[in-house]
Amino acid sequence: MERMPVNAVFIEKMQNGLPVFAQLVQMGKDCTICVWGGDTPHVGSVVMSTARPSLTGSGVGVTSSVLNGIGHKDEYVARKFAEAAAEKFVCTAVCSCGIHIDGITQAQLQEVSVVCDKLLKQVIAGA
Repeated sequence: MERMPVNAVFIEKMQNGLPVFAQLVQMGKDCTICVWGGDTPHVGSVVMSTARPSLTGSGVGVTSSVLNGIGHKDEYVARKFAEAAAEKFVCTAVCSCGIHIDGITQAQLQEVSVVCDKLLKQVIAGA
């Protein structure tokens, strides 16, 4: 199992200047990750992922449970963070995510995905 990074808040700015933040908090052998931003941060989706032996018989697999707020689409980001942390640190990882941008466009949705990928790499590496 890899060592979890020191707790820190990471920030990436989107082209429109709106921030997206991420933070990992170690909780014993497990962790909680918060991802929030845009113009109205909130709790939209929560994903809990637990590492387990892979069903193929080698390596680590992950099983996830999801809670979505009504009308929220933050599961995509929350699942990426929770599953990546659970697999890398062989633990249970919870990610709470809420990124809101009023009148978001398809291009902005893609940008949120790219920004969150950058944040995920930073959070997992602790860099």
